[in-house]
Amino acid sequence: MEQTWALKVERFGKIKQGEIDIAPLMLFVGDNNSGKSYLMSLLWGVLSEGRKLFPKDPPNTSTYKEIDRFLESSIGDDCLIQDREAQLFVQWFNDVLRNKKSELVRTIFRRKIPIGSLSIERYRRSEPLRIIFEKKDSLQGTRFSTGKHYIRIPYTDRSKGQATERYRMAQYITWNLLMDGLTSPFYPPSRQGGIQGRAIGEALYLPASRTGFMLSYKALVQEMMERMINEEHEEPSLDFTLPVYRFLQALLRLEESGQSKYADIGRFIETEIANGTMDQEKGPIPSFYYCPQGKQERLPLYVTSSLVTELSPLILFLKSKATYRSLFFEEAEAHLHPRVQRILATALVKLANRGMPVWLTTHSDILFQQVNNLIKLHQHPKREQLMKTYGYVDEDAIDPKKVRAYQFRMQGQDTIITPLIPTENGFPAETFNEVLGHEVPHQRIPLNDSGQGEYTL
Repeated sequence: MEQTWALKVERFGKIKQGEIDIAPLMLFVGDNNSGKSYLMSLLWGVLSEGRKLFPKDPPNTSTYKEIDRFLESSIGDDCLIQDREAQLFVQWFNDVLRNKKSELVRTIFRRKIPIGSLSIERYRRSEPLRIIFEKKDSLQGTRFSTGKHYIRIPYTDRSKGQATERYRMAQYITWNLLMDGLTSPFYPPSRQGGIQGRAIGEALYLPASRTGFMLSYKALVQEMMERMINEEHEEPSLDFTLPVYRFLQALLRLEESGQSKYADIGRFIETEIANGTMDQEKGPIPSFYYCPQGKQERLPLYVTSSLVTELSPLILFLKSKATYRSLFFEEAEAHLHPRVQRILATALVKLANRGMPVWLTTHSDILFQQVNNLIKLHQHPKREQLMKTYGYVDEDAIDPKKVRAYQFRMQGQDTIITPLIPTENGFPAETFNEVLGHEVPHQRIPLNDSGQGEYTL
């Protein structure tokens, strides 16, 4: 991640206020029904749908006019987007969010949810973004492209005088400043899944209740396809949030590849947790199977354990050629034994260190504390010795600067989001520690209506 910023939200459903600074590894903890999944879905939506919010025509606002003047004077000469210019582009995106926040929320959740404000705050880059203008005789056959700390923009002699061309440039620069490396580019090379399909590189969302989806996805996908046909290829009326819908679409486009950047982490989970491998049978709607270690048979998922069905999507995506640039993971610990939760936490840290931002919700003090253990390992003076003793490798330990944790706490009917401040031992898990340290007084409860007999709780 070359950029950092915070998503600030106020009066969003029951969330009174909160600011989330993005990081390579981010954890949401707190009460049930406090809005963790809502905010995670909203953050996913900003990444995955934000580029569609820009107005069709160049706006007439003072912020955009300043951007337009900057581009008009810069076209033809390579330039750097320094902090001042970057803040200008971010301010313009915030103008767009302010005007389209309700529309964005309705797109993500398929229903109206109140939202007071939504904005990007505290934007910073590790290095200025370089703009390389590439002159062409004709714009036909050329495209915008991006690399580490630079973007390449095609132009012609007419570009300076064409407001629409400068507007395309402004959108592309804004999106790259904010989202490069996190999700699909502003102009995706192609889309998966046809109309309303996933854009190449789009953030992957693994929803809660994965067992249910993996056991019923064929029927669900078939129903969605029929709806699209019946509605003449227009956007179907969905019974799921958009990230869940995109998750189901992504299952249709899975294709295993030994060249996947994360395939070895998928195999790590298979070996250390699943004790078997995940396989698939291609078709219009693929079938997925579990192959127990040392066995030749392939088991359909409906006869496997919940451990397999919960982790199968993660394994399949890690081993596939599907491209995605960040991972949203709801209730990662669901149905997992404490030992397995610790191993899964290590796998997620591997992903974050490998360059895949991992953002998850969790109710597991074990998973949370394992992240703390790996933070402590990174800072320990005897790190090499400890890694050798306990079988860790370098990418299992994580720099605390790469981790953020947020607590969602109910206050009456409202949720307040607060950052957890790390100590030398990692992040204090207040939401877990308070419950574990709370003593419940013994109560004597009558066993029947007559009060005869008692039971001590």
